[in-house]
Amino acid sequence: MPSLRLALAIEASPLALRPWLEALAGAPTLSLARLVAAAQLDSDSDGLPDLVEQAIAERYAPIVYHSSDESNFPTNVDRFLARTELWFYDDACEPDLHELVAVAPTQKELVCFARAGGCGSTDTVHSGGTRSRSKQRTFYLKDLPEASRYGSADSSEWVTYFHAYRNLLDGVTVQYWRFYAYNNALNDHGGDWEGVHLVLDRDLQPAAVKLLQHSSIEEHPPAECQWEGTHMRIYSEGGGHASHLTGRDVFARGGPGFIDPTVPQTFVRQETWTAGSVRWFSGREGKAGALLNIGSKGAPMNGQEFIRYSGLWGSPGILYGTSGYWGPAYNETAMVGDFVAAWGDGMKASPEYIAAECSPAAWTR
Repeated sequence: MPSLRLALAIEASPLALRPWLEALAGAPTLSLARLVAAAQLDSDSDGLPDLVEQAIAERYAPIVYHSSDESNFPTNVDRFLARTELWFYDDACEPDLHELVAVAPTQKELVCFARAGGCGSTDTVHSGGTRSRSKQRTFYLKDLPEASRYGSADSSEWVTYFHAYRNLLDGVTVQYWRFYAYNNALNDHGGDWEGVHLVLDRDLQPAAVKLLQHSSIEEHPPAECQWEGTHMRIYSEGGGHASHLTGRDVFARGGPGFIDPTVPQTFVRQETWTAGSVRWFSGREGKAGALLNIGSKGAPMNGQEFIRYSGLWGSPGILYGTSGYWGPAYNETAMVGDFVAAWGDGMKASPEYIAAECSPAAWTR
């Protein structure tokens, strides 16, 4: 039940805000004035107040069980950018063009470059809007040196990014994204993004869990998930980082051959909410990184301009599958035409908003 202070805030607020304020029953107590004012702040203009987005994301933030077979642990965008370089690539040149654009680009710098024409092309490629169809002409962030691909040894640098929006159930979808410097499964490549979608109904109760696979979004009913209170368990593959709902589907060392939540040697446990903890194989505990709202592509929040970057998060490889992949707002999973389903699956908004938010501004080969 809401606190008395929150109940008063709900009663004093405009009718349109009351359903969202009611979602904050478990939020820290604020003064009436601050709570009502904060509840009206919508920095990314998606119809959901910022405070509501954060409260919902915190309530349902997953617990990630990283396999003991993991070779590349999570990291965060700023740490990665400080260690990489931005390049431009065009395979129509002879030899292939690899042009250095910026060393250790900041998030703001990442989205402000353009390259026009050349090597038989007439289109202009923008680092903040143009998406390559086949990874043949694009900006890319260079693979980190092998010694830096491990990720962050300090778990407080494991940031979990989230994107929240209204959905077709008249509820809210929260996407939880985690980032890795490298993927060394069968198709080795730099810059690996993994996402889990939690679909909430109009009562803000779980209606579906969706896992981003290599080419599809896999949907499961909440009953198939393992829960610790309101937090679902996600089991992450070592090296490849794919998400699963049961540890038996993930190989692990130090136990029965898979992640077993009762055998600490088989996993590293990460609580992704604010002030969450991380428990390592040895039993050592540390702090988890932030749960950070990245806002929308059209209006990034908390300085997370990287969400507008439309290039690759890794170097071009010999094959499409061994080249770097795209970030959340340009992710290829389950794309239909130019609609980025991984970023806007089930989004409820105006057609104009959805088109701008969920489609690239331009294409190149």
